[in-house]
Amino acid sequence: GLILSGLYPIFQSTPHFKPDSFSIIGTYGTGKSSFIMALEKGLRGKDTSLVNNRSVFFGLDSFYLLNIVGEYASLQRILANKLNTENNNALDALKQYCKRAEAKNKAVIIVVDEFGKVLEHAAKNNPEEELYFIQQFCEILNDHRRKAILLTTLHQNFSSYASKLSESQRQEWQKVKGRFKEITFVEPIEQI
Repeated sequence: GLILSGLYPIFQSTPHFKPDSFSIIGTYGTGKSSFIMALEKGLRGKDTSLVNNRSVFFGLDSFYLLNIVGEYASLQRILANKLNTENNNALDALKQYCKRAEAKNKAVIIVVDEFGKVLEHAAKNNPEEELYFIQQFCEILNDHRRKAILLTTLHQNFSSYASKLSESQRQEWQKVKGRFKEITFVEPIEQI
């Protein structure tokens, strides 16, 4: 078993919760990506070891799953490519994606594995613009009227990616960080 401290109990028992976006933080090689794969299997109903009650997610048991593997690039470009649209339409395309899911009575689960690469890019390439896009992205998914969850994986906490920014940029970084609930990935010693 995989254990995700703080999140695992929610998957197992809490009825109809509405979280913000989550950042799963753990060092390289601890199994974050394996956890994501197991979660997706659970959401698809193929394995109940991690998610034994899919309706815990908004009372629904069917999902649109959007998997993104982070790369050293703009989240706007990555999202636009994933949703087959132009960069300047990425947020509108995301809203439409959520509307299509809602029309089919499905929840949206977006996973950005290796999100740190996106943050590294944002810190070095027009941080204000990149952070503003990430903020808007999160606000769309965190809107309590939407049945959506954002799950990201990081090797270090969100703030660590901002170490070379100016003081004002770090303050903006902190605002965006506040849109994520950070969860430390914990692997039991017997699994290691």
